[in-house]
Amino acid sequence: MKRKLLALGLALAAGTASAQLAVEGSEISFSGYNGTPTSFTGTLNSGFLNGLVDAGLGGKLTVTFLGKDDAWHTNTLSFGDTVINNFTTTVGSSLSFDVGAGNLNFSYADTVDGDTIANGGTPSRYGSYVVVDASKLDASSPAYGKYDFILGFNDGARHDADYDDLVVGISLAPVPEPETYALMLAGLGALGFMARRRQRQE
Repeated sequence: MKRKLLALGLALAAGTASAQLAVEGSEISFSGYNGTPTSFTGTLNSGFLNGLVDAGLGGKLTVTFLGKDDAWHTNTLSFGDTVINNFTTTVGSSLSFDVGAGNLNFSYADTVDGDTIANGGTPSRYGSYVVVDASKLDASSPAYGKYDFILGFNDGARHDADYDDLVVGISLAPVPEPETYALMLAGLGALGFMARRRQRQE
């Protein structure tokens, strides 16, 4: 009986909601990726063009600004009310906030040319981005194991498609559901009850 309760308690404790980012889109190759972002990511050369990023069941999203290679355009990346600016946000700083299930609500903007590209949107003449699966990077990459995905924006004309004009790393952590906590506490309570009962019998 005690083993069954222990197994139940462990199963309940492990039953938190899973969170996993996923991307959908066409993979492209590119060149010319350089500047500050390379110290955080190494050199990148492929990714999903304007990939649609899905947050699965949702959770706590952490976005880390990894730098830029653009000295002329002011670019922003907005996640709802949270805005990262390639000139005013500190390189290496992170922001965390809760996101719901489904597609992430973000958009890149080139404030000079006026192009805004939302998650999964169509690339424009003056704006596009790539989504790089960080789990597929070489183990020697500084970004390996630190992020789920890397997002890289390209402002200006597409002939300069280097995707290093505003780069962030994103990671998603699960937020346990309230029902999971209640079940886990009930399981642990049952284990405690059985342990006390056994002590009294001895």
